[in-house]
Amino acid sequence: MTLGRHYARAGADQNLIREAADELRRSWDPSEEFTSPDGDCSAEAHARAILGMLATGADFPIVKGYLRRAEEAALGEARTTSAERRELVEKLWRMMAEVAIHNYKADPGSD
Repeated sequence: MTLGRHYARAGADQNLIREAADELRRSWDPSEEFTSPDGDCSAEAHARAILGMLATGADFPIVKGYLRRAEEAALGEARTTSAERRELVEKLWRMMAEVAIHNYKADPGSD
């Protein structure tokens, strides 16, 4: 199994989604006022969307744009800076990469 498949699996990992949602609440949308593409305003909905994008290879500018558009749709303008959004995306990417690498190392068929 390739590492790419492990990223896809990590992006759907319920524990990772909860951890990512907690981070989104802390550093991006504490009152859960931003709407995700599926119409849900929960941090979990955004975590699923963002992790899904990252797991399929979306680069950081695409995910930063997602965050900015959600802010602008709710507030009329972005609340965070580009640098803050990049820092958040990098953190979420590292969280997902850790899960993917752990799963890769734990999978005896990945060699």
